[in-house]
Amino acid sequence: MSFTHTVKTQKGIDDAITTITENLKEIGFGVLETLDFKKTLSDNGLEFSNNYKLMEVCHPSLAKQVLEANPDLGLLLPCTIAVYQKDNENFISLARPTSLLAMASNNSLKFSGEEIENNLIRIIENSK
Repeated sequence: MSFTHTVKTQKGIDDAITTITENLKEIGFGVLETLDFKKTLSDNGLEFSNNYKLMEVCHPSLAKQVLEANPDLGLLLPCTIAVYQKDNENFISLARPTSLLAMASNNSLKFSGEEIENNLIRIIENSK
């Protein structure tokens, strides 16, 4: 299984982010922040030709559950969704929570990770 779940979208970057943000509400997730790497790199004098935005998304009660189980797992939070341009096409990509949790070897959160991942994949598929 891949570390990511990636789909191609016909939407523009900002339109895809708007759709994802709205769809995340269905499953109790919100967007903490959206990082604009093209702008950040440009602000630091580096040219980056493609748009690349990283959405930090979180479900407060699930984050609480993870942190209570093991505070070190907070390093894996929040979930991240990238919306980016590559070769003149746009993509939406999710870092799979199950892949991240597998590194931590915490079986008690396996179900939560699978449930979160399945819900986020559904949101991404419905946002493309």
